[in-house]
Amino acid sequence: MNMRARNPLLVDTSINVKPLISLARSISSDGEAFLQLLLGVCNKTAFNRIIRCPTYPVKIVTPDLEDRLQLLYESVASDPYDVSYALAFLYESAMKKELRKKKGQFFTPAYIAKKAINSLTPRREETWLDPGCGTGIFPLEILRELRKETAHDAPFKYLGVENDPLLALSAAVSLDWVDAPSNWKILYANYPKIKYNRIEEIMGKGTKIDAIICNPPFIRYHDLSEKDELATELGLQRSSGLHSYFLQRSSELVGHGRMLFILPIEMNGTRYGTIQLENLKNKFSLVNEIIYFDEKNCTWKSLTSNKIPLRMHVQMKHVWNIILFHAILKEKGTQNTKQATSIKKASVLLGDIASVHRGISTGANNFFVITDSLAKEIGISEDMGYLKKVIPTKIPKVMLKKVFDEDDWSILKEEGRPCWLLSLPRKTPISDLPVGVRQYLRKGESLGIHLIPTCRAREQAHMPWYYIKMPRIPDLFFTYISRGYPIFVYNKIRAYNLTNLLGVYIKKQVSLDDGMERLVTLLNEELRSWIDKENVGRIYKGGLIKFEPKDLEKMPISLSSLNKHSISFKPLVLNYS
Repeated sequence: MNMRARNPLLVDTSINVKPLISLARSISSDGEAFLQLLLGVCNKTAFNRIIRCPTYPVKIVTPDLEDRLQLLYESVASDPYDVSYALAFLYESAMKKELRKKKGQFFTPAYIAKKAINSLTPRREETWLDPGCGTGIFPLEILRELRKETAHDAPFKYLGVENDPLLALSAAVSLDWVDAPSNWKILYANYPKIKYNRIEEIMGKGTKIDAIICNPPFIRYHDLSEKDELATELGLQRSSGLHSYFLQRSSELVGHGRMLFILPIEMNGTRYGTIQLENLKNKFSLVNEIIYFDEKNCTWKSLTSNKIPLRMHVQMKHVWNIILFHAILKEKGTQNTKQATSIKKASVLLGDIASVHRGISTGANNFFVITDSLAKEIGISEDMGYLKKVIPTKIPKVMLKKVFDEDDWSILKEEGRPCWLLSLPRKTPISDLPVGVRQYLRKGESLGIHLIPTCRAREQAHMPWYYIKMPRIPDLFFTYISRGYPIFVYNKIRAYNLTNLLGVYIKKQVSLDDGMERLVTLLNEELRSWIDKENVGRIYKGGLIKFEPKDLEKMPISLSSLNKHSISFKPLVLNYS
């Protein structure tokens, strides 16, 4: 497979791949070399495009710089508008992947950019905003489109926003490369904090933003230092990623215009994404389209629905979720509410018949979850009350089927997998525990196990650091993070689960005449149908899907399926025989 096929960023461009690859290799993992390359083609007009321009170093002319510049010119000689894709490719080569991932930087391929511009349809006298403009991919495609009709530039205004100094300079270089109008600017700033009056200062008082086009950085909320402040200001869930902040700020700035955002697929399934998109439906009509790259045929393919069967996620590579927002004057009617009511009447939720909880968090599985041979070495057994059966953290997927019983667990135990959970009494002093247990705990302290936050929290709650509070044994396990369809598993052995599985606890209102297996069959059938129809769960690259406990409790179960499997609601205790 050639380089153009391996890297979708180069597909649908006229870039001369050979000199570009040579250039990329010469600056590999060298951000300073990439900066000097940009400075080598910069002039005063490029710097003047950057508002609040950061201080860049002085250009250093060297023989290798001249060679590199020549390679860049050769790369985009066929079409100067492709320079932004070439710079994006070079940036990826020069900057380490870990750094780009930390900043959430994912550049827009040519096919996606052209499709986005075509969907928004730039008009001659409009003003467009491009948050997170990167190397200037969108503005060059806009210019390419506008200049198809006339050689004279239209009275069109463009403002890109970028907070990475290297990318801000790259965007300015791209604009200068194609002689963009002088009023096409790049604002060096943190976009989610931008207010409308700042836009007015740059674009003119009373400026109306007609369209916003954006491929925002993708950073999860765990890595956002300002999430609390921004979430409160913008009215978002605190679990929202940076892309949500870009979307929310844009919805305030665009007024009655239109927006096109390239967002992660999980926006359609996570709680924060669902809530945000539902709220935006009060102001915008939404058109959602999934685009993915078919590596086998080296082409892009499109799905007009965001309801993707999970089996397709395994095949889909380089997935882009394009959502077009058109402002509406009136709120939508009550059709969705009526439809939801109708669905609710025809079904119950999993939360109506069961509760879902996370597994036991020991704080140090390598210490608290032990093998059978180690248990014998310590001198303890299940009969002594110091051990509980547990499902290992690294359990082979093939072992988790419809039912997990004693034979399955014994196989894992005999293989030497850690299948016992150390369960020591809370009120028994260490001095009264068996000698082998005392020695094991002392070894744990020498390794600093007692200083792990989870263990320290126990001591702060006036409990021994080694004491693990045991919950009720779950009736079912759920593989909440799975590649492919997750499943419910009947916990026939009555073992405990760690954080690698969710525990499902059936409520007493459920009556089964002949055991749990029929209920597991029903739940797995309903789960597959729910995933295929509603695109639920957090779905990641390669078909990895994840459910949170509260999300799983929202799984609908049709009344007709319950009747089909002869499952009813009565105040009866389950029969586990």
